[in-house]
Amino acid sequence: MIKQIINYFRSKVKLTNLYTTLIYRALPHNSKSVKRNGVIHFEEIYNQYIIDENYTSCSISDFKKLLKKDFTNWKIYHKDYDCDNFAFKLRSNLKTKHPTLSIGIVFSTSHAYNVFVDNKGTAYYIEPQSDKTFTFNKLPKKYKPIILIIL
Repeated sequence: MIKQIINYFRSKVKLTNLYTTLIYRALPHNSKSVKRNGVIHFEEIYNQYIIDENYTSCSISDFKKLLKKDFTNWKIYHKDYDCDNFAFKLRSNLKTKHPTLSIGIVFSTSHAYNVFVDNKGTAYYIEPQSDKTFTFNKLPKKYKPIILIIL
C-alpha cells in the first residue's frame, strides 16, 4: 500500500493536447426529431457542457494506469456517499494532478459516473466505484439514457 501511495505521485503518463472539437465529436449526440408548424426540428435529449478551451489526454491504456494509482474506488458506498460523490471525487483527484485532463462527469436518470476522451477522440465511460471502463455501446442499462455531461 505504501508503494502504491508513493507511485501515485510519480506519473509517467505523457499527455498531449486535445481539441475541444474532438471531445465534442467523441461524446454521443442523441437527438430526437420534433415537428413544429410542419417543420422538423432536432432537439438534444441531454445537455453537454465542455467548460474549458484547452484539454489534454492520453491513450486509454495510460489512463487506466492513472486509474490504478487513484484511490476513489477504495471508498465505501453508503447513503451519504453515493454515486455522484464517487464521480466528483474521481474527477477531482485526476484534475488535481493533471488540471487539463479530458475527464468529466455524466448523469443518467439513475446513476452518476465519469467520462474520459482519449487522445484519439474516443469516449470511455468509467464506473468510479470499480474503475471499470465502457464504450458508449457497451454501457449497462442503468447508465442510460444520459442526461448531462460536464467535462
